[in-house]
Amino acid sequence: MKKKLIVNADDFGLSPGVNKGIVEAYLNGILSSTTLMVNQPYAEHAVELYQNYSNLGLGIHLTFDKGKSLFGVSSLTDSEGNFKRYKLLLESGRKEDFIREIEAQIFRFEELCGKMPTHMDSHHHIHIRIKEAFEAIQVISKKYNLKYRKNDELIGEFYEDNVSLSNFYSLIDTKDTEVIEFMCHPAIVDTTLLETSSYSYKREEELKILTSSEVKNYVKDRYILMSYDGKIKNDVNY
Repeated sequence: MKKKLIVNADDFGLSPGVNKGIVEAYLNGILSSTTLMVNQPYAEHAVELYQNYSNLGLGIHLTFDKGKSLFGVSSLTDSEGNFKRYKLLLESGRKEDFIREIEAQIFRFEELCGKMPTHMDSHHHIHIRIKEAFEAIQVISKKYNLKYRKNDELIGEFYEDNVSLSNFYSLIDTKDTEVIEFMCHPAIVDTTLLETSSYSYKREEELKILTSSEVKNYVKDRYILMSYDGKIKNDVNY
């Protein structure tokens, strides 16, 4: 029996090249879902691209450690509303402020997209790494009936030096859950990405693997490719 596989690209909205790479991985590869960073400068560009591809699952990539807060000054930010770094968030971030920030970002998502996200995850896995953020996302999940990324279903190691065709196979085949989420970061490298992220050129390698005929056929034979809202991806260009 085939397992269900969600291939989700983080960072939609980070840069034009990231946005285009994600769309490319969807149109010509196995990508079935992505998550939008609503507080980033290229979120609107991402949504413009998305309007042509409504079968692509679209969730929210909650951001607590990059850019400005959408809620405002809180225990998550400095005095000007800029998010603190991870270490300071870990020390001072309060559950109630995580809740307020998540809601503010969800409301912005609705403004941009005209609908609710399919699910939630977070930049740098903050909701998994910080207890108060995890408790907050559980509150929001119940309040809005939204799914969120869970560590036991996640393959998050396809990153940095682990980006290779052989690692793709070994990572995906050793995961023993009914539903598997494969996290990825495809992109076409541009100046904005180089200026805002330390993870850059490996994203193009990810894109090449995700769109390769070998990977597409491998996934077709073994998995049911889908998004968080249950849509089956049947439009892979083999």
